[in-house]
Amino acid sequence: MALITGTPIGSITSQDEIYVEGAPYIYIQDNTATPLNNPDAATYYWGLSGTSTYPVFNIGCVQDVSLTEGLTMNQIRCDTVGDKGVVQRRDYLELTLSILTPFPLTSLQHILNASAPTVATDVEKMGIGAINNNRYYMVYAPKVYDPATGDYLLFHFHRAQFVDAWTIDMKAGEPWMISGLKLRAFYDDTKPANQGFGVVVRADSSAL
Repeated sequence: MALITGTPIGSITSQDEIYVEGAPYIYIQDNTATPLNNPDAATYYWGLSGTSTYPVFNIGCVQDVSLTEGLTMNQIRCDTVGDKGVVQRRDYLELTLSILTPFPLTSLQHILNASAPTVATDVEKMGIGAINNNRYYMVYAPKVYDPATGDYLLFHFHRAQFVDAWTIDMKAGEPWMISGLKLRAFYDDTKPANQGFGVVVRADSSAL
């Protein structure tokens, strides 16, 4: 048989011709709170629900978001033939982002690993001291990619921290930018093994 199109035979799953543009919203909540879906009907743990004890914070005016992972890889090497494969371990997932608004300080405290602000009439005061290494967050990052139908993609991470050094850029004629922000999601051994780091959810009534 002549190979006309170059496609293989049999069952084929093609990529959707759908493209996502722009940064997601990013919300954080103390990870000692219970996820909204704990679990959902399909046994997935995800979603936030703010309360007075466990408020949800929206990180404002997010720019230049990227998501990556940290891996440890060790080669499986046979002296006679060379590499036969690799043993991989996922160490973390990491969101890198910048933001344009530093307000309110009640939200900024989490981003800068600062202390809880004192809030009074017309004023907030926040100290910057030692970092609390025992503070973890759930992270909820949804992106609606078709506003007309409400189709969305979201990432939920169970146990994350703000890590690494931040920078506040104060350039003339430009908005202040807080850059170098990294939200690193670690494995949560209280969740099922296949959801240890987090969950991805896509809702699309027309394509699924």
